[in-house]
Amino acid sequence: MSRSNEPLKYDRPSLCSHCISPSGGLLLRVEDRYYGSCCMEHTKKIKERLERGEPLPYVAQLNYEGIEYALTLTKDTYLEIAKKENTFVMHEWERDQRMKLFGKAIAEYLNYCSELADKGLLVKKLRENG
Repeated sequence: MSRSNEPLKYDRPSLCSHCISPSGGLLLRVEDRYYGSCCMEHTKKIKERLERGEPLPYVAQLNYEGIEYALTLTKDTYLEIAKKENTFVMHEWERDQRMKLFGKAIAEYLNYCSELADKGLLVKKLRENG
């Protein structure tokens, strides 16, 4: 499969380059580079930041509950591929099968993080003595 003919089909920005929310399908093109954006306001801010030569205003962080969620929802895919490949050893699988598994895990992780961003984190305080 040649990916060079359709680079945005296979290597599309998933996150907004301003706030790291899911990009929502908006792209900003500056010369030969594309930047993801979640809204027109952020598209404008990304463009202004690039014109000033400023770095991105955030640092990525892991969400371990999101990783747990993704692992749980990826288990069936793992077992399906292991059965097809006749081995549970991932490095022995065909590359496209490893990509399928990792793609599923990453997509589920991003789904978890998107829902968390949309609904917020609910933290219930435990009462002492019940």
